[in-house]
Amino acid sequence: MSEPSTSEDRKRPMETKKARTFDLEAMMSQTLANAPQYKHDEQQKSNIILDVGENSEKARQGIEKITIPEKQQAAEEESDDDAGPALPPGFQVDKSMIVADPEAERKKLRDEEENSEDEYDEALIVSTLIPAESEVTIKSGVDKAVTALAIDAQGCKFAIGTQGYTVNLYDYQKMDKLLKPYRDLMPAECHVINSLAYNVNGEKLLITTGEAILRILDRNGQQWAETSKGDQYLVDVNKTKGHTSAVNAGCWHPYNKHEFMTCSDDGTIRLWSTEDFKEVTKCINTQKKVIRCRNAGGKKVIPNCCAYSRDGKLIAAGCDDGSIHIWKHGGLYVNTQYLNRKAHTATVTSMQFSLDNKKLISRSMDGTLKIWELAKFKEPILVKDGLDTAFPHTDLGYSPDTNFIYTGTQTLKKGGYSGSLLFFASENLELQYKIEYENEGCVKIVWHPKIEQILVGLTNGNVKNYYDTKFSQRGARLCVDKQVRRPRATEVVKEEMILAPLALEMFQAKGEDAEEKEVTEFRLKKYLRIYNNAQRPNFRTPADIPKDGPGQGGRVAAAGSTLHSYVAQQLGVNRNKEFIGDDDVRQSILRHAEEAEKNPLYINKAYYKTQPKPVFQADNSDDEGDGQPVFKAQKLG
Repeated sequence: MSEPSTSEDRKRPMETKKARTFDLEAMMSQTLANAPQYKHDEQQKSNIILDVGENSEKARQGIEKITIPEKQQAAEEESDDDAGPALPPGFQVDKSMIVADPEAERKKLRDEEENSEDEYDEALIVSTLIPAESEVTIKSGVDKAVTALAIDAQGCKFAIGTQGYTVNLYDYQKMDKLLKPYRDLMPAECHVINSLAYNVNGEKLLITTGEAILRILDRNGQQWAETSKGDQYLVDVNKTKGHTSAVNAGCWHPYNKHEFMTCSDDGTIRLWSTEDFKEVTKCINTQKKVIRCRNAGGKKVIPNCCAYSRDGKLIAAGCDDGSIHIWKHGGLYVNTQYLNRKAHTATVTSMQFSLDNKKLISRSMDGTLKIWELAKFKEPILVKDGLDTAFPHTDLGYSPDTNFIYTGTQTLKKGGYSGSLLFFASENLELQYKIEYENEGCVKIVWHPKIEQILVGLTNGNVKNYYDTKFSQRGARLCVDKQVRRPRATEVVKEEMILAPLALEMFQAKGEDAEEKEVTEFRLKKYLRIYNNAQRPNFRTPADIPKDGPGQGGRVAAAGSTLHSYVAQQLGVNRNKEFIGDDDVRQSILRHAEEAEKNPLYINKAYYKTQPKPVFQADNSDDEGDGQPVFKAQKLG
């Protein structure tokens, strides 16, 4: 028998084992030695696979060569089997029962999809990139040119300003198919509306006119504030509290809802803030900054338009001498950041920065459109000329994706204007799309990025609203099909006035003291005592109802209410029937003249004894001068 193993015997084999050691140098040398062999084996495997693939390809081609004639023969046999006897004359095959080949159907569908994609690409320019498929005409109510046009950031409300001194406010959600404004006003009488602008959240509307005073409306169209007019007799315009001449343009900061900028004929650009608004005077008393525009000789030039960059870090101004000045926002505004005194040869009408704020586009009355790069501001990148311009308010701008640049033209002709709306490619200024107007010119254009609609202000006072039925959202699509609500005369809004005098402040306790509470209680009791003892007004007694029976208390019943009164009424009517029916009153009176002469009743009875010879007063006037006045009578003696 074997002896039982102890715990010490079990531990001995474990004690004899050692940890495995790794020689890194030996392993590296072995790997380098095996690498060429591994590469050689992989090359052989790839050659074998290539040979097998070539052989399988040849085998497949051979099988196809063999099977194709067999398939053709089988198809011919099937066609022979399907031939059968000839069809009778006039027999037509029911094509609805024929099963189409699935491969042919798939190919047909693919061809249709490709054709539809080609058609979609062709229509993409008009329907998607430029939403001009449909249009509606909005009338401003005057026949003067539209010189100002603005729409809020949400695309719900827009405003139209004209040369006829009017501003019309519209709301897409409230309009019906008549397209009438919810408010029209004349903010500055006898002054042209030069520009309109909504702030970033759409709460305020800035109006600049030919007057030196700016006006700001709230969202309901009520005047919220105005600015002070500067003293025009001060030589230093920096010391004035506001503009001293007509304001040409105005715009809001792209991110700050309180800051806005204006430019004027006094040669200054002023930065304002609505935080300086005074509730008592309803006025913004002064501006934050004053920027003066000067030419090379240091003299004043008039800025006609102004613009913020997309990030609000730059301020640009286009002047009447064709120069463009750009300052850094928030600086001292002494020296310009970028300056080109010969950008155009005539007044600059409009400017706009690109999305990356590295380029600037400008429009001028010299008939040109130019693209500038701020890094090389001395010369334009691209120039487009031949664009007729007759209004200093002519607009331009980028499309929402900056692929297009749009502007308008006005050509003066006999009896009015003609013009067009042009869309150019922003890369090379090649004309991409054009909308012509025969009897009116195109002045103001706004392309809203959210609702994908274009508003165009014309010289006849109308505004064209272009939209696409597939891609445009809300806007004019909300109101073109909305029916006109019929006004009802029976609809009355009844407002009852509720009087609660005890809720006034004079009857409220001023504190927690017992004395104050007693005073308040005394006031309440005094008011109630006065109210209860007040003399009530005497109400008028209502009129009595008509009587039906016999007369009583001085009141007589209506004629014909009793049998006696009815008979008397009928007798009187029958007696005077001929007299009432006779139209000739004179003849009816002369009818009784002969009888009255024979039987006199009144006057002739007094002279009956002297008849038939009438007796008159004797005439005693023998002298001719008796009829003369006393002071003219002849005196005797």
